Amino acid sequence: MVELNQLLLKFETNLTWEAVTQEWKERRDSWVREVQAAVEPSQLAEYLIELESDIQWEAVQNYWKLYRKSWVEDCHSASTMEEVSSLLLELESNTTWEVLSDEWQENRENWVQQVYEFNDE
Repeated sequence: MVELNQLLLKFETNLTWEAVTQEWKERRDSWVREVQAAVEPSQLAEYLIELESDIQWEAVQNYWKLYRKSWVEDCHSASTMEEVSSLLLELESNTTWEVLSDEWQENRENWVQQVYEFNDE
């Protein structure tokens, strides 16, 4: 379980401050601790929703505005690591390059591969 927590944190860490709301900047430290302590996939899914809801609209693809509602519903019903990892990949793939760190482009392939490993279990 620790691995998916770490992958969620790695994605969040690579978001620039321009990508997130002021509220996120204030909430982030406690969110990180909560993600690190999470033991259930459903908890991680809730933290994923919380992160997404503090990402600015300009930081995501236009399509996300249409798709978001069903994604949030999927997060609320997620109960397995496989489901949560897929939801994390969906959010990442709909986040624009402009709001991710330069290192993300170099590390993304490896990160995606690690997230996909949860779909093989």
